[in-house]
Amino acid sequence: MSYKIEIADTKENPLFNRKELQIVINGANSGTPNRYEVKQKLAALQTVDEELVFIKKLKTQFGSRIVRGSVNIYEDNDSAEKYEPIYIKIRNMPKDKRKDARKQLRAKKRKKKGA
Repeated sequence: MSYKIEIADTKENPLFNRKELQIVINGANSGTPNRYEVKQKLAALQTVDEELVFIKKLKTQFGSRIVRGSVNIYEDNDSAEKYEPIYIKIRNMPKDKRKDARKQLRAKKRKKKGA
């Protein structure tokens, strides 16, 4: 898939030790691109570890091939673990790991409910 990622806006958030980016993806010919692929390309573009990049939202504009999104890039893994919600972490995993993580989360909830 060939598409171009542009950074529309960057905001430093020192309270959460992260950068908040607004991105625009042009040329996505087959709909909204895969989150994991976008995460990898964005990590390479920003020269950071892909474990520190979390895509919050990707939304395709109606009637066009432009995708807009918001991304958080953390400075360290501790901040990412502390501030990023679990459902966002699961969304940003590769598909094969995502199912296992959801099963573990459900099992944890059932165990907590039963106790």
